[in-house]
Amino acid sequence: MNISRETEVEQLKNRKQELFDKDVLNILNGQVMYEEFKNKKLMGDSDYVPFNEAMCVNATTTSIFDHAFIQTRAAGHKESVENYTKKVIKPLNNLFKKSYNYIVLWFGEDMFCQMNLLTILAYLEQSQYKGKVFFNSFREDEFKVSQTELTLGSYFSVYKEVLVNHMKPTTEVLPVMYQAIELFLEMQTENNKVIKYILKNKHLPTSELLKRLFEVFPTVGYGDSQYLELIDRIK
Repeated sequence: MNISRETEVEQLKNRKQELFDKDVLNILNGQVMYEEFKNKKLMGDSDYVPFNEAMCVNATTTSIFDHAFIQTRAAGHKESVENYTKKVIKPLNNLFKKSYNYIVLWFGEDMFCQMNLLTILAYLEQSQYKGKVFFNSFREDEFKVSQTELTLGSYFSVYKEVLVNHMKPTTEVLPVMYQAIELFLEMQTENNKVIKYILKNKHLPTSELLKRLFEVFPTVGYGDSQYLELIDRIK
């Protein structure tokens, strides 16, 4: 982890000391970030879990993290239920088993991260979480953290509208999430801008095309596997 990241966390600590205690759970967007934070104990005595999902692709269910959800998501990712549980559900154990006064959500501003964030917020509502929720938003290219305290209440309905039914939300959400939802809904269309770009450049070697997709569409936030699936479908 680079120095600026540690400096940024230190500044957060000066402003919000209580988020570095034992009754705090940090939910991090992915395994890499989780390992960095946990190994360096960046958030003091608090707990850490990763959310190792890509909610921006494949079907999902209304109820979150139950058996039907696991089966549906595993099938979408072409994984066994056992593998999916090991990769996604088990690492979240502290979220399911322990109680916390504070939950801090570390998610980027791109569409991939925001759909993951929406899912976690919907789950907190579904599980009737009563503590305080903070969203630490950052951009992947520069780790400038912007912290917002969120009020639960409407995210479960937004999750159902957007991720289950692929409709625009009828409730107001944070601007960064709204932009990500617009992009998510566009990505559900047959002729979205990423598919158009792949069609136009399908003569390129896959490795080169992949590199360009990351450069041209930073706000999508897809990883290798999501782009490769689209490339394979088109080529």
